[in-house]
Amino acid sequence: MLESLTGKAFDTNVFFSGGAGIFMSYHDIVKPTYLWAVIKMMMIGNELGLPFDTLHHLSVLSLTEWYLNRRYANPLRSLDYLGGYKPEELDELLDHILTNDASIYDLCPKMNVARLLSPYTSQHMTFPVYIYTDKFEAAVAEDCKSMFPGVPVTYVYGELEEALGRCEQNFTYMMSDIDQFTKLAKLLDGTYSHMLLASDYRYNKKPDGTFKYDLKGLMDKYPYIRIETFNACSTQDLVQALEELMSNFVRREEPSNATSNGIENNRQT
Repeated sequence: MLESLTGKAFDTNVFFSGGAGIFMSYHDIVKPTYLWAVIKMMMIGNELGLPFDTLHHLSVLSLTEWYLNRRYANPLRSLDYLGGYKPEELDELLDHILTNDASIYDLCPKMNVARLLSPYTSQHMTFPVYIYTDKFEAAVAEDCKSMFPGVPVTYVYGELEEALGRCEQNFTYMMSDIDQFTKLAKLLDGTYSHMLLASDYRYNKKPDGTFKYDLKGLMDKYPYIRIETFNACSTQDLVQALEELMSNFVRREEPSNATSNGIENNRQT
């Protein structure tokens, strides 16, 4: 903290683009919840007629890479290459699975943002942290109470414009979905905000590997906003966390068959 000419203390964070706080998506930024949902479906044999045979032989590393390179944010849509379900049915199916199993949220490993926030308490940081989903999810609200000990997390949800209204300006915004990202830029036009898009996910890209929208053009259109990409996921760390989680899950459910070299070996019989 410094003192202004009036003698009143002010926070130096406000001098820096995005320094007043953090606003981030829950799914695929805080936790890869959909990935753990898919793994758990396989492990308990709850495959619901979907062609999971394409995943059974994969190692945890290969399954994680499949998840990062999926075509759609909903991994069930990427899995259903035979077209057994309509897209909206798969969205409803994923919602049903998540709504009825809060442990998916609770047990799912955290991503790189956990390392970002790890010095929050020791460094006496005070900026607010907002976690966002596009609709209310009771398990996210509950998870926000404890997943970052010592960090004051506020859960916001609903239409993006409405959620932003609960925050101050000059935040850092960390988003997983490029459609929301471009909408966010328009909503933040004229502010000195910092926007970060996760570069990890294929669902944000065209077949040639470039982003679906021109980020350079976005920077030119909104010059006051600092726009960048970042890695939301450390593949090595995530694989290690998933292997440990799966081993503990299998050990609890099937003590005699615990192995995580291949997903097929982790399914319950």
